[in-house]
Amino acid sequence: MNKQDTFPSDIRTVSRRDAGMLKKIVINLAIAATDLEYGIAGNMFYVFDAPSGTYIDIKVNETRENPISFVEQTGLRTPFDKLYITTPAGQAGNLTLVYGTEAPDLVDVIDNRSALTANVDAIRDELRGDTAPEGGGEVTVGAAAVQALAANADRKGCIIQADFSNTGLVYLWFDNTATTAAGGNKWFGVLAAGMAFTVDDYRGDIYAIATAANQLIGTGEW
Repeated sequence: MNKQDTFPSDIRTVSRRDAGMLKKIVINLAIAATDLEYGIAGNMFYVFDAPSGTYIDIKVNETRENPISFVEQTGLRTPFDKLYITTPAGQAGNLTLVYGTEAPDLVDVIDNRSALTANVDAIRDELRGDTAPEGGGEVTVGAAAVQALAANADRKGCIIQADFSNTGLVYLWFDNTATTAAGGNKWFGVLAAGMAFTVDDYRGDIYAIATAANQLIGTGEW
């Protein structure tokens, strides 16, 4: 009988054993605890699931060891027979900790959630841009700073262009303290007639001020 013939029976034998099988502990993060002892043994543990922004501190084998903070999708490969886990106050939800007796030699955690966590679809949309505009329009600018574009968390990019008929300069800044070059140093861009400013990685307010009255700018965001 060759090895291939014995494979099904080998699988059945191994499936009845718990060596190398992952075990699970669910920790209620709403219950604060300090150095709570877990009498478990293995050589690998891993935070398989936890709410965003939550964590636990773990000391391995001895309470005198320095704690290490673990968040979702982090773990440690080291022999242990006790874990002392601290759950900081002010958290909520459940954290799932898995550990293996003979891992990683016999068990390897497969976790492909990183692609979802990074939100690949959102990155793709950012690169492609929107199919519909977020807003914009014509804005009249003079000696007092006015809001050219309001903060917009959904903005992927924007453009501000000075009208070709303008006789003055339009200065841009992040809030209503904007100045012209002669009035101070609160500006990051200046538009002469027909010039444009674009940005694809800023979602906050943009204000404008001009060196002459009734200057026009066209704005658009997407």
